[in-house]
Amino acid sequence: MAVWRAAWAGPGGEPRRLEPLDALFAAVLGVLAALGSASALSERGLRLDAAGYALVAVAAAGLVARRAWPLAALATTFTATIAFLARGHPYAPVLELTSVAVYSVAAWRPERVSAAALAAVAVAYLSFSSWTAAPAAPEMGVPALAALWLLAPWAAGVAVRAYRRVRARAAEAERLGHVQEERLRMAREVHDIVGHSLAVINMQAGVALHVLHRRPERAEESLRAVREVSAQALEELRVALRTLPGTLDQGLAPAPGLERVPEIVEAVRRGGLPVNLVVEGARRRVPVAVDLAGYRIVQESLTNVVRHAGASRADVRVTYGPDTVSVTVTDDGTGRPGHDGDVRGGGHGAGQGGGHGLPGMRERAASVGGALEAGPCPGGGFRVLAVLPCEPRAGGGTRG
Repeated sequence: MAVWRAAWAGPGGEPRRLEPLDALFAAVLGVLAALGSASALSERGLRLDAAGYALVAVAAAGLVARRAWPLAALATTFTATIAFLARGHPYAPVLELTSVAVYSVAAWRPERVSAAALAAVAVAYLSFSSWTAAPAAPEMGVPALAALWLLAPWAAGVAVRAYRRVRARAAEAERLGHVQEERLRMAREVHDIVGHSLAVINMQAGVALHVLHRRPERAEESLRAVREVSAQALEELRVALRTLPGTLDQGLAPAPGLERVPEIVEAVRRGGLPVNLVVEGARRRVPVAVDLAGYRIVQESLTNVVRHAGASRADVRVTYGPDTVSVTVTDDGTGRPGHDGDVRGGGHGAGQGGGHGLPGMRERAASVGGALEAGPCPGGGFRVLAVLPCEPRAGGGTRG
């Protein structure tokens, strides 16, 4: 049974199946070969007998399995063809069936296997032609005819197999590329969510410890803020994980957008850093990806202000224009510019963070067709400015 299952299984281990189109294709070729042979014999004043029709039918029937079992199909078709020719019937019409079988072996089996099958068929055909001393086309010669109806279809099949292999490799490379992009996207989401939340929690916890004995009500307020921020972070993580392929939507809230920027600002204010928020222009429909990108850029910028800037205040501005929405975060911290305009060294501004900080924000803006600028302000401090498109994009969806 194991041997039978192995023989029935395909190259990938899946069961082999006969294709209905192959059966139709084989029937059409069989009819054409029979009619062509009968016509060729009628020109000599002869008729194709019942045995001849039967052998053509067997040769054509072998092609039904040309993709499931190409070697068996070739053996069946070629054997029936040789038997047909041995009866003195014309060569040309029936040889087309073997040509298709040779092509199928080359297209569906490895090159070494198909080359060995080609060599076996060629030797058998040349031996048969020499034994019968009746070449198919005396004006061409047996070797030339063998090259025509054996080598040409074999080369075509090898080319098709190579093309399929190249396409499969390209598809696999594209799939792996999408997987890597998804991993980077998820890493950026988790970094932004957790990084901001931990920064605010750390700040609020510090305030609570500082006023615990002198102003217990203020400490209680900070601890409540810690609970709210941590709960919000958990919910955002659930939303982010919902976007993973194969994850079911379980009625979670939608991904955050610019409408929730006041929540970020309020959380930072509770930690003791004054933040001024200004919204300019009438809010308009924007793609969901743009809405999320703007929210994350504000979130990451304020996180970096809290962590690194040493600022006494920050300003957040959201501006809705005719075609774009821009977000600007500035602070009066002590960051200093590096060679590329980013913040380096001990003092850091709104744009500086870990490996997913400023580069991550730039990637977010670019991923939705926008742009981000970051650098020190002329009078001190740091500014992050992101300009994002407002027009919906295919597949992005919109949020009103």
